[in-house]
Amino acid sequence: MKKYFVLLGLAFSLLAVSCSKNNNDDDPEIVNPEGSVQVSGDIKVNTTWTADKIYNLKGYVYVTDGATLTIEPGTIIKGDKASKATLVITRGSKISAIGTVDKPIVFTSGVAAGARREGDWGGLILLGKAKHNKGVNNKIEGGLTPTAGGDENKYIRFGGTDDADNSGTLKYVRVEYAGIPFSVDNEINGITFGAVGSGTTIDYVQVYRSGDDAFEWFGGSVNAKHLIATGTWDDDFDTDNGFSGKIQFALAQRFPLVADQSGSNGFESDNDPDGTNDVPQTSAIFSNVTVIGPLASASTKINGFFQHAAQIRRNSSISTFNSIFTGFPDGVYIDDTKVATAGATTTNYTSGRLSFENNLIYGITGQEIKGNKAAIEATLRATNSFVAGSWASVLLTSPYKYSSDIAAGEGVGRPNFTLATGSVAATGAVFTNAKVADSFFEKVAYKGAFGTTDWTAGWAHFDPQVLPYTTPGAVK
Repeated sequence: MKKYFVLLGLAFSLLAVSCSKNNNDDDPEIVNPEGSVQVSGDIKVNTTWTADKIYNLKGYVYVTDGATLTIEPGTIIKGDKASKATLVITRGSKISAIGTVDKPIVFTSGVAAGARREGDWGGLILLGKAKHNKGVNNKIEGGLTPTAGGDENKYIRFGGTDDADNSGTLKYVRVEYAGIPFSVDNEINGITFGAVGSGTTIDYVQVYRSGDDAFEWFGGSVNAKHLIATGTWDDDFDTDNGFSGKIQFALAQRFPLVADQSGSNGFESDNDPDGTNDVPQTSAIFSNVTVIGPLASASTKINGFFQHAAQIRRNSSISTFNSIFTGFPDGVYIDDTKVATAGATTTNYTSGRLSFENNLIYGITGQEIKGNKAAIEATLRATNSFVAGSWASVLLTSPYKYSSDIAAGEGVGRPNFTLATGSVAATGAVFTNAKVADSFFEKVAYKGAFGTTDWTAGWAHFDPQVLPYTTPGAVK
């Protein structure tokens, strides 16, 4: 009889859990007996997601009211495709997603293995209180709307005056198959940073097959290290609206047939959409970046929408040092079109506000340098190395292996971006320019994102299409 009552009690408990509602902001989670958790609406109080469950995002999920969302190592979070699921860390709130090498945190598609692709869900958006050159109360793009008719200033606005603002931590995190282009200039990226401040920690983060940009920064001052963009649809690293952060050790690997009709670039950088002189001016500093374009040789079949290894335009003053760019149709484009002041981007370069120094640009099949060549070409060639007839394979160990659903290059397998034996990238990095002289930048000898140590090992994945993601904690 005792066993009967125990079982009956357990049955009622499971029924109560499986019938949990999610029609108010105080109960944003639905848990079924298998341990899967549905999350929608607002998270208004400090909340922890644990690795013994799989969290299924539905629609726009906002962490708001100053709450902190803590995610344990090894936790799997899935985005619902039909509702364009998106996780938004609103201004004044935080995310603490700290994985480990062995137990990364994974945000991924809710679609079954074998059928996933870019744009399966929205992505991850962090909004902060740092400076932005359009003011302190900007509306983030991507089609977001406040929940239950809420105040949009609370949910989807960003920007302020606190460059030291802290939106939390992302460490050992993967974001897979996200990114949705709702309309022209209105997209959700793999990860979007809206005026995120330098108090935020971003380290060891991979965006895999984003349906728009992999990483995009709208203003802000957040710094980052060890970023990976894999198989991006549009641009890998997009900097806008006064972004002033520092990035070191970043990798992009493009898939030869995957590109966006708007034109896909490794770097794309604007001061703002109209190329005005609004301040703060986009002045991000990158060092030790490796961008592997779609071309493994001059004969590689690629998508015709690929454009530039680096397109610096619209009055941007971004700077790049000690980096590798390979295998794009065109190389470095310092672009003066669509600027409010004639020749503004070129002037940024010739004045030293925009630096592009000590980089290797290999395997460009079209124009190695584009723009006002009379003003920029001599200096660019004197301060960088352009080698048209060589490709990433002479610099790196095995850069042209791809995931199982991409037939190209050296075939299926895990790529290796460490330096090849005898690589000219093994030495020659220089940190004498004042922009990279401070303590944030590690003073390594090599150019590009890697020396002989593969910092992607253990936590990053280059073929997540084969991972079932059906068992909590099974992130590999």
